[in-house]
Amino acid sequence: MSHIQYLDDLVKEYLLFRGFTHTLRTLDNEIKIDKDKGFRVDRLVDQIVSSIQTYDLLGLRELWAHLDRRIFARLPHTLLPCVRKLETSILRLYVVNTIQTNKNEKLTEFFEKMAADLQSQTEWREWFILPYLKGVEENPSFAMYFTRQWQDTLLVSLHNFFAVIFQSLELPTLASYQEEASKIARLQEENEQLRVRLSALTTSDQSSLELLNAPEPPPPPHLMDDFYNIAQEAPSTDNQGKFIKNILFGFGAGLPTSPILGRRGATATTTIPAATAPQQASPSTTQAPAGTQVSSHSALRRTSTQVPAEEKKRTRSSSVAGTSSNRNSVPEHVPVKRLVQATSVAGGRSSRSPTKARPQEELSVSSKLDVTSDKSSFLLLGQEEYNEHRAVVTHAVFNPSGTLVASADIDGVVKLWSPSPSPRTHCGVVVKSSVTAVEWLPRGERLLLVATKTATLRLFDTRDKKTVWELGPETCHVLKDQRIMGVKMSPSETSAVVSVVPRVRPQGTSTSPAPPALHTLDMKSQKIDSSYKLEGGVVNSCIMNHNGGLLVCGCNDGSVRIIDLRRPDVVASWPAHQGEVFTVRLSPQENNIYTIGSDNRFACWSMAQTGAHIMDQVLHERAAGPFLVGVGGASGGSGGRSVLLRPYGPLFALHQDGEHLLTCSPTGPIIYKVGDTGLEQVMAMGSSKTPVMTVDWCHTLQCGTSVAAALDGSVSVATLMHQ
Repeated sequence: MSHIQYLDDLVKEYLLFRGFTHTLRTLDNEIKIDKDKGFRVDRLVDQIVSSIQTYDLLGLRELWAHLDRRIFARLPHTLLPCVRKLETSILRLYVVNTIQTNKNEKLTEFFEKMAADLQSQTEWREWFILPYLKGVEENPSFAMYFTRQWQDTLLVSLHNFFAVIFQSLELPTLASYQEEASKIARLQEENEQLRVRLSALTTSDQSSLELLNAPEPPPPPHLMDDFYNIAQEAPSTDNQGKFIKNILFGFGAGLPTSPILGRRGATATTTIPAATAPQQASPSTTQAPAGTQVSSHSALRRTSTQVPAEEKKRTRSSSVAGTSSNRNSVPEHVPVKRLVQATSVAGGRSSRSPTKARPQEELSVSSKLDVTSDKSSFLLLGQEEYNEHRAVVTHAVFNPSGTLVASADIDGVVKLWSPSPSPRTHCGVVVKSSVTAVEWLPRGERLLLVATKTATLRLFDTRDKKTVWELGPETCHVLKDQRIMGVKMSPSETSAVVSVVPRVRPQGTSTSPAPPALHTLDMKSQKIDSSYKLEGGVVNSCIMNHNGGLLVCGCNDGSVRIIDLRRPDVVASWPAHQGEVFTVRLSPQENNIYTIGSDNRFACWSMAQTGAHIMDQVLHERAAGPFLVGVGGASGGSGGRSVLLRPYGPLFALHQDGEHLLTCSPTGPIIYKVGDTGLEQVMAMGSSKTPVMTVDWCHTLQCGTSVAAALDGSVSVATLMHQ
């Protein structure tokens, strides 16, 4: 990843050449505060060490939380034990540093701030005595952590871990220019050799043939490092990911909890120091002599290969062509409208008729509703129900650590409850009207933002069980006569984007309603920073990218819009569904956009080539509604007049691997495997008596847990094991 900095310089040179000075200044400012440090392992480790030496506990926690959200979340679940052990060891190094430098106040501050997250963890129970223990360096339980050997080994292990992880990241096309240049040079050299061989065959020069066919001499002994054998057995491109995973797989067993992020999971009774974990990663590492451990990064770079850009394009083209062959009436690619023209997206979708175009495909999908695939990659370990709501539940959302679920219904009742070991109510809050958005603040498990139809926003503290602040039409004039459709928090927690639409007014009202808009709310001052008016559409669902700069919106006119929040302005827009777009999500790598609409279709779009179809398929019956509720509270519309409810909560949830999808259905949630050409059902959890209206999926615990809220007010909790 050392060429990333050089690539940044090339981009700056191009921006300067084009005269994009404003963009250049923005890029410089973002590079200065880049927490990834340009994927430079040495700079990242130095930043961690600096935070420890300066007693910056908040900065250390924020840095690790950023890495966990941006990088570690993309790793397979089998590698989470290594991440958690390294995290625990870094915190222990922080504690050891405070003791060695006689900073007793910093040691006390550490346990005061981290007590809520660490007190339930077995590996930390003995450490709470440190502020009151004398001669800690000589205590047998802690002496190892004060040795120079353990501390140096931890830093080397951390360096190696980051190097291997960064090497396995999927790079964008622009960042693979080195591999492309090397391949072209290699092909040119091979062509030159073939020309010489052909010339030798033509002239029947036997001596030239013998010279050309002679085996290449081995490199001199002094040029062969300890990883030469690994380089000779370099895996193919298809097995590259498995090769790196096998190296990392032996980092540790069990799944300790995450003290920094407040995760709670299955704790191990015996703790192995994380500093020794990367040394057990590979037989080649354990057999290497001293002083060669860090050099394994260069060996891994020599073994890694990238798929050529031409082959990627051919593969993508073939997958798109295969998809379009199954879609008789869907165009292969919808033109993208940008900037000012992007707001005019109504119409132009008459050719997209999902209900009539593919009846055979819809039948084949729905016929598999109650069938579980023999090749399922999930095991259902158990199911339970939470039945504390008396009305239709519109939201059921996990907090970032997975320890609490916030469920809300149309009567304005919000319940906070723990899903494991069995559903148990923690507390509750009642708002004025039906809940339209429930949003946890991303950096912790404490604060919850609740929005209602009457345009009120309430920030609730789940730990102290009290309202921090409340904002409504009486205190904020821009919310007067408005209805909130959705809320999305920024990753930094400093602001939130609120989507509003005018409330229905009685006939004869003289004043015209304000157009739909997006408001940016400052979370500290509780004031509207900026407003952006949308033309021709209402934002039903939105999601931010990792730095909060881009907002991907699903609108009621069937379009998907990408908005740059720094201007703000629409940078791309395209028609996605015949009808409303209810839910929009980004893939873990943020290279794809997933949408589901009222036309009961699930679609995947390219983030880089905005508007380009990757996959589009009809889902099973009533995956996106309609949701009918009887006047008396019974679902399905039997026994009297029925009321049509629109979904406000997410209609699908993605697994952390980005390859599996959890959807709603009339009988319970269904899991699909997402492929390049379509979806394949792998599990149907038929546990609901009434249609499921919203779902969520948590991956922070050892066993993934999902929730599914139904129209009868029940919320089913399923514990899943990913095989």
